[in-house]
Amino acid sequence: MAVLLMNGLVARGERVTLILARREGPYLDDLDPAIELVDLGNRRSISSIRPLARWLRSARPDVLVSHLTHVNVAAALANRLARAGIPHVAVEHNQMGQNYALLTNRSVKVAYRLARFVYPGIARIVSVSQGVEAAVLAFTRGRAHNHQVIHNPVVTDGLVALSGEAPEHRWLADGADIPVLLGCGRLHHQKGFDVLISAVRQVLDDRPVRLVILGEGPLRPQLEAQLSSLNLGDHVDLAGFSRNPFAMMRAADAFILSSRWEGLPTVLIEALACGANIVATDCPSGPMEVLEGGKFGRLVPVDDSDALAKAICAALDAPLDSASAMARASDFTLDRAVDNYMALFDHLQPRRGKPSRG
Repeated sequence: MAVLLMNGLVARGERVTLILARREGPYLDDLDPAIELVDLGNRRSISSIRPLARWLRSARPDVLVSHLTHVNVAAALANRLARAGIPHVAVEHNQMGQNYALLTNRSVKVAYRLARFVYPGIARIVSVSQGVEAAVLAFTRGRAHNHQVIHNPVVTDGLVALSGEAPEHRWLADGADIPVLLGCGRLHHQKGFDVLISAVRQVLDDRPVRLVILGEGPLRPQLEAQLSSLNLGDHVDLAGFSRNPFAMMRAADAFILSSRWEGLPTVLIEALACGANIVATDCPSGPMEVLEGGKFGRLVPVDDSDALAKAICAALDAPLDSASAMARASDFTLDRAVDNYMALFDHLQPRRGKPSRG
């Protein structure tokens, strides 16, 4: 999402510099060529504090933007060290308390604990959903004076165009009159695919159905064992990564989000943009907000396979209106996110000419 936002800012004529602790990562090739890259030559955020402070003192960008808690804390400390008076925007993407409980890296855990002391001095804490904002305030014991919500940029013209392509999975192209469900995400405890698989076992007692799960992750062996124990090998496909999940979102009979927690679930918004018939858990946070309390998709309790199975059957019997779903997705476009960030930058630092965003 950060790459999409930076590219969107450049398209509006903004000067953007991307500061990296170390110049590596899978998304560098997706950056607009106009984005300047600065490599601090470090592997960890904490060891990048002094080099970043030196860069800030020298370059004097109009605004400093950082993402993720441990990076936000390091950037805030570097900004204080630089003493350059640069407005800092720190972006939070997920449930801080949930993330902290799962951390194993000691330095990252320290950064989370420091957040409650550092965040009050940051110019603006941006959360990607109302639920994330509530979680940040609770974890940091903060006050709302420097917080606001800006949704991630998700929907683009490219996404919509890809959704119109032919779906690549055989179950969506074989002409069989068997409903196909779709789930997308990392094969991780957070995503609740074990609960979804159990729900599909129950749905099969009522009608034929197939489930495709896109994504990879550490729980593949456990999920494969679950499929074997429930004799679901012919009904559920752990299909791995897909070049174009959007065509499958459009073609599937229902899209299922079974997560135990989220920040702002990107795949849910992508499914809306594809006109999908949605069933989602009412997890913290995002689905309730994105689906407006169930107006644009059915909501069920977390970790409840019975309720999920019933909602899937209801969705297959009475699909929700795809045009309404696509209209709701327009609230999460790249253009809208860029507008909101530019308005925030202007508020924090009234601009003269074309500014540099660090």
